[in-house]
Amino acid sequence: MGTSSSAKKIARLAAVSKNRKGRKVRMQGGTLFPTVIFVILILGVALIAYARQSQEQVSALDTAKQNYYTAFGVYKCDQFIDTLPAGQDVGTDAATLKAGAYIESQGVVRWEPQVLSGERRANLQTIFDLYGLEVTNNSIKFPASINNGETITETDTKCGDKEASVQVSVWDSEVSSSKISIADLGKVRLSGNGMAITLAFVAKDVDAPQPVTTSDLKLLTLKP
Repeated sequence: MGTSSSAKKIARLAAVSKNRKGRKVRMQGGTLFPTVIFVILILGVALIAYARQSQEQVSALDTAKQNYYTAFGVYKCDQFIDTLPAGQDVGTDAATLKAGAYIESQGVVRWEPQVLSGERRANLQTIFDLYGLEVTNNSIKFPASINNGETITETDTKCGDKEASVQVSVWDSEVSSSKISIADLGKVRLSGNGMAITLAFVAKDVDAPQPVTTSDLKLLTLKP
């Protein structure tokens, strides 16, 4: 009887010991893995924040006090509108014009990336505002001093006998291929120096050309 009782006690102790070891292992496994994941996440967030901060600092240094130049033209059917102003005399009164973008010469806009980017105005709407153009996805309304104040609409205006539409063609440089936008035209981004942009009303089988002032950018973009 003594031997049997002792054997049962030993077996019970072994079982308890085994259960405790199992619980201990599960506790270690349960806390170690989440801790590792948490540390990895913290390090990842820190690295992303550092990278963004570094990128912003570099971007700010690169664009500080710089001027970018963009060729701009308005093309109707088969020719450019030749009455774009040579200076800041269109649209809003000069005293109320926003800083950051200027009409440098006829068909050339000078803009300051550090200003427009900071105010989230580095887009084509800024140029439309400079010229007093009211542009939607299907119409262009000119101020009185440009193209005799005409309003072009896809429903009422044709190119000869062909239906035509409003679009924007953008070239990042004189030698690049064009990118065409047909909606949200004012949101087209101004992304670099030496861009060429044509606001066009053309038939579907017509490709709008670069503004005639694109060649004028060569000397301007070399300015420090």
